[in-house]
Amino acid sequence: MLNFKDELSRFQPLLELEEIEEALQPSQVQDLLDILQHIAKEKKPTPPTQE
Repeated sequence: MLNFKDELSRFQPLLELEEIEEALQPSQVQDLLDILQHIAKEKKPTPPTQE
């Protein structure tokens, strides 16, 4: 069973976008963009084939 008080005490908020940009090195930003572009290409719906 979850102890919500315990879980909340360990909670750490996510970084804001500006903080993420500052925390990442330029090469890491490019790597992240490449990964996101790859995921976006995979998620594009393919047009239905006609039979």
